[in-house]
Amino acid sequence: MPRYLIAPHPALALRDLSSPMGGRIVSEGLGLMTELGLEGFTFKKLAERIGSTEVTVYHYFANKQRLLQYYYQVYWLWLDTYCRQEGKGQADPLQRLRGDIRALCGLWPADALAGRFDPKELRMLVINEGSKSFLHKNVDTDNKLKVFQPYKDLCGHIASEVKACAPRIRNARSFATTLVEMAHSLEFAMEHLPALTELSERKDRERLAGFLIELAERYLVTR
Repeated sequence: MPRYLIAPHPALALRDLSSPMGGRIVSEGLGLMTELGLEGFTFKKLAERIGSTEVTVYHYFANKQRLLQYYYQVYWLWLDTYCRQEGKGQADPLQRLRGDIRALCGLWPADALAGRFDPKELRMLVINEGSKSFLHKNVDTDNKLKVFQPYKDLCGHIASEVKACAPRIRNARSFATTLVEMAHSLEFAMEHLPALTELSERKDRERLAGFLIELAERYLVTR
């Protein structure tokens, strides 16, 4: 069971989440936010689910966007750690990149855990709601707080593997970010906007990974 220590930025929460109440808030909040979406999710509804008060939830998070950003960080921290650890025993950089792309597409062991969370649930939330973590007017302020650092670190890792495959390649970071984004945005399209991709026919993550691996291998050869 791949299980790694995940430590999101402490500025996201107002209190220690290792307490029983903190654990209930983030554990139940993940399912509720995935179910309702950020717009429909409220701390009042979360408080009702955990049998507590809205004020108590506010003692742990300043607002629901901070809670979303907490899950956003946990997901990218876990995925970055997973990719780096799984690639340690593989000498061939192309094989490591292929493995990373498969991980980006959600192809990991069924019993994998992201701290206290199921990474499959985190992935679903990030795919459906994750862009709301940064598509707002305070994005520059949040960026200074390093809210998006785990995402940047993952893109940096993928870029380093791209460079390892083709040392003279240009725009490795841009291509790495493209791979990360496509692994998630295409899955959203497969489920909700099927006309955007032929992958919608089967909604198969294996096919998604195969498409992105082929794309990466062609890009590496032509650069």
